[in-house]
Amino acid sequence: MSMRFFPVLILAAAPLFAQQPPQPPQPSPTFGEKVDVNLVQLDAVVTDNRGNQMLGLTKDDFIVRENGVLQTIDTVDYFTNRRLIDAPESLAKFKVERVHDEHYLIIFFDKASADVGLPSEMIRARSDVARFINDHLGADDRVAVAGHDVRLKVYTDFTSNKEKIRRALNDATSYGLGIRTKDASATGPSLMRDMDINRMMNKTGSVYEALDLLGDALRPIHARKDVVLFSNGIVGPDEDVRGGIVVNRSRYYDPMIESLNSADVTLYPVSLVSDFDAPAFVHQNLSTMASDTNGQYFRLHTSFTTPLQQIEKRTAGYYLISYYTKKRPGEHGFQKVDVRLRNPEFKISARSGYAYGD
Repeated sequence: MSMRFFPVLILAAAPLFAQQPPQPPQPSPTFGEKVDVNLVQLDAVVTDNRGNQMLGLTKDDFIVRENGVLQTIDTVDYFTNRRLIDAPESLAKFKVERVHDEHYLIIFFDKASADVGLPSEMIRARSDVARFINDHLGADDRVAVAGHDVRLKVYTDFTSNKEKIRRALNDATSYGLGIRTKDASATGPSLMRDMDINRMMNKTGSVYEALDLLGDALRPIHARKDVVLFSNGIVGPDEDVRGGIVVNRSRYYDPMIESLNSADVTLYPVSLVSDFDAPAFVHQNLSTMASDTNGQYFRLHTSFTTPLQQIEKRTAGYYLISYYTKKRPGEHGFQKVDVRLRNPEFKISARSGYAYGD
């Protein structure tokens, strides 16, 4: 029987609240000043110390701040595209929103950073991914395969066809040319439909630029998207390594993170380096990229199936935190947000912010 991606794990618990100090009031706009009132929605995953998702939380359990200023949360809803294992939603004691059944997963192979690690690890990763998808892919799950060598390449658009995914995985690990045109007849959500082909062919020389464009192309798909990034370690062309660490940040890094966060894309980098004594720079940027997009970095593992299973567990469901914020007309940028829980015994992983004024 076909298993669906990311079944929900259930652990019910009553939240324990920690006393919070008084918070500064949110500033009001000057009289006569024009402001735009925008709805902000941030996704967050709450777990216990074993990684099991905590269900049944309300807006009173969350604390959201922008620039240190406490925000008034409007609503918090729990979303899942899987049925609760031991309690159907209709019988649950808390509100569970049903969302679209489709889950969007992008398998991404970074082949540009080949100085560290063994090619055989990438082949093994390909085999483990193919096996995992063969065993777990459901009819409503959508998988795309992409990668980077000298530029961004897409080997298959979103599909649930296992044979098509298998062929794309083979192309991705054998330096295939990828898709270079749009399919005008394609229907349904598409990675290529909003792809800037000229930019893909000529302006994605670094992995950062490739992921930046990937975020832009994924933005019209209104759902969470997860990228599993297999890499030997990423160092940008304008980054310097000294003493085994990256000492400066690429000019391409922040635009990439803003693009991915604006498109609701989460990165799950998986290291292809099996050397326990590998220098720090191999893991440095991959770890930061995961943290900055509300993902997780998988550094050490005995099988590539293990990270896939943990990603499956981690993305079983999520809370959608909604609140309203004020920005001046014409302003645009990226607003960092601090999301925390009143209960320090729970762990939260929340998106770091949002783009506004686009």
